[in-house]
Parts: sequence; structure tokens; C-alpha cells
Amino acid sequence: MSARDTRIRLPNGTGPKLARRRVVADFAPLLSDPKPRAPQLSELVHGQDFDIHVEQGRWAFGRARPLVTGGRRKGYTGWIEAARLGEPSGRHTHVVTGVSAPVFCRADLKSHILMSVPMGSRVAVMDERDGYSQIGAGAWLSRLHLRRVCEPETDWIAVARRMLGQPYVWGGNGARGVDCSGLVQMSLSVCGVDAPRDADLQEVALGEPVDAPDRPGDLLFWPGHVGVMATKTRLLHANATHMAVVEEPLGPALRRMEKAGVRLRAVKRF
Repeated sequence: MSARDTRIRLPNGTGPKLARRRVVADFAPLLSDPKPRAPQLSELVHGQDFDIHVEQGRWAFGRARPLVTGGRRKGYTGWIEAARLGEPSGRHTHVVTGVSAPVFCRADLKSHILMSVPMGSRVAVMDERDGYSQIGAGAWLSRLHLRRVCEPETDWIAVARRMLGQPYVWGGNGARGVDCSGLVQMSLSVCGVDAPRDADLQEVALGEPVDAPDRPGDLLFWPGHVGVMATKTRLLHANATHMAVVEEPLGPALRRMEKAGVRLRAVKRF
């Protein structure tokens, strides 16, 4: 990723970092402009940090911090509604591994649900009781939806498959849907891998080139698109044709894209 990449570069004249904040809502859209209907560049998930450089009314401009604890990649820059951000409190201890994890007001599955936090969200567990983990005052998650940050999952394809059927959303990281590169980035993050956000950046950073896809985990890159081999013959990807995350035979998918004038550009073994 080049320091000149406008996706990560702070505009000329931007002042120093004013503060570091953390997403306290279920998620926070990262927008191109300080307007509610501005194009979405990406999404930050619950617990993700954000460095603020500019404050403008109800909006904050800055840079997203890495999803993965200890990650060093520069995140995307953009605008976030300040109301979705709060003070960082405590070191993250766990990561949400379910596609969407309900936050209960008590350690009881019949209690009121405060919100649902998406896969990849980072939380600090304060207490445990009856199969639930407390992440704040009156806020509990099922232990079954969590994994310790220090014990990441190892099968990222199994993680990606949990997203099957999720709607395709441009710039989505899973809160309301996901796009092709968001699927790869988020699945890898649950396994402790700090991957870039977009397909072109993933093509450069992930894996080693191979001639043809023939193993689960092989990454396939087209101009503006990425998918992963779920098996030796089946492709897993979020795509606008189905408007969803799907797993389909590779051959027909290749022919469909070639017919649309989009040819496979690279295969990387990860």
C-alpha cells in the first residue's frame, strides 16, 4: 500500500491527531464526506479504534485503526458520526466470532437485547457468569460467540462460510452485509491476520503466486474482485451478481465473468 494512496493518505493540511476513540455502537460507517448519505468507504465494527484528526459538528474525520490487535497496517481515512464513538476503555480480551452476536442486558438469553455486534468486534470481558461474558455495565454476550484474542481461530475458510447468505453491501464488513474484500479481511481478522481492506491491496499483500487454483484457501483476483476457494472446485465470494455471499462451482463462475469481460488476473496461495 503506497503512502500516496488516497484511501489511507490524510489530505494536505490535515492537523495532528486530536484523540483516539473507539466504536461503541454496533458498527460505524466510514464515509467519504460528512453527510449521512455520503458513499460508504468501509465499516468499523464495535470495539475498533479510530484516530480523530478533524472535528466538524456531529462528524469526526480521521483514520481507522487495524481490526487485529497489534496490527500495523494503516487504515482507511474518512468521516464517522461522532455519536458512534466513545473513549477507549480497557484492553481487548476477546473477539466476536459469530456473524452477529446479541448483547443482552443480563446473563440470560430471555433478557432484553441491547444491540447485536458483528463478527470481528473486539470486547473487554470484565466478568463471566452462567455461560455469559460481561462486556460493560448491564451488557452480556454468550461465551459461544466469543474467542480469546490470544487464541485466534485457525480455519479462516470455516469463518468465511459463516457469512454465506449475507447480503452484498459495498464497503461492508459484515454489520449489514459484506463485499468481496470485506469478506476476506474480516474472516482473516478473526484468525489473527491483519489483511488490507480492498481486493487490489490484498492481491499485493497476501500469499504467493501460483498458476491455477487447486487448493482450499487459494485466493482468486479479478479487476476489482476477490474470491477464495472453499474446496478444490468451489468458489466462495461476495458478489453483486447474486447480491450475497455464495459458494458456487468455479467453472461456471469463471465463464460468467469472462462473458462479462472480466478475466481472472491472479491466483495467490495463502
